Amino acid sequence: MPIPKRKEGEVERDFISRCVRSIIDEYDRDQALGICYSQLREKMSEIEDKFVLRPRKTENRGIYLSRCSRNRKIMEQQPNMKERMGDCLNAFNAYYRYWNKLDEFGNVPKDSVLGMCITKEKAKGLSYQEAYRRCGTKHVSPNVPVVLSDELIEEPVYFEGPTSIDFDDTLSTKRGQELARKLISEGVDLHIVTRRDPSESEEVERIGDFVGIPKSKIHYTSGELKWKTLEKLGITKHIDNNPDEITGIDENTTIESVKFKK
Repeated sequence: MPIPKRKEGEVERDFISRCVRSIIDEYDRDQALGICYSQLREKMSEIEDKFVLRPRKTENRGIYLSRCSRNRKIMEQQPNMKERMGDCLNAFNAYYRYWNKLDEFGNVPKDSVLGMCITKEKAKGLSYQEAYRRCGTKHVSPNVPVVLSDELIEEPVYFEGPTSIDFDDTLSTKRGQELARKLISEGVDLHIVTRRDPSESEEVERIGDFVGIPKSKIHYTSGELKWKTLEKLGITKHIDNNPDEITGIDENTTIESVKFKK
């Protein structure tokens, strides 16, 4: 669908709301908002073809710009460093405009458990963002977004498409196994990707069988960072406790990394 144009006399808030709703089926909400703000500024006529690196909720601008400017996809898309930093800054600003407007766009259904909790907390005088933070880690069910209790992940984490999980200190833990079984029960196509060698497969296969992951969905990188394997598998999200793996995924792929904590 073509990107809407701003109507004569239309205020910014109304245009952004209308624009996001018109393209939300083609882009995720963060990308849609970035596209609409760029359309508003009339700076990028081909923005719909651009990859936008989503900031993490607690990243400050400097950390995000550093990560964005080193991302392989962003570098391929915009080789010029000055222009690349400009694109990253636009993406960062657009994301936080989006986060501040979550209530306006109605991201969480008001009749869901999470939505009702947010409404209750807002009635106490809290902002939407603070109410979301308080409620997000309390209410998780198949009918609301999955939220991991992690300082890096405060927004909903939707597991759609092939998803993978690390083994050591992640799936090997009780919490990791509970998470894996929950995701599988909700229909997520879950794989194990581990830096172990295939010769160390016995424990991995045993726990994989326990949570419901077959041998065909267990992948070994034999000591190599996982991001290349994840790309080959078509993984959309990877859950891992290792910061080196998170960095490798963030800098070299469009896969969404989800940091795991015991």
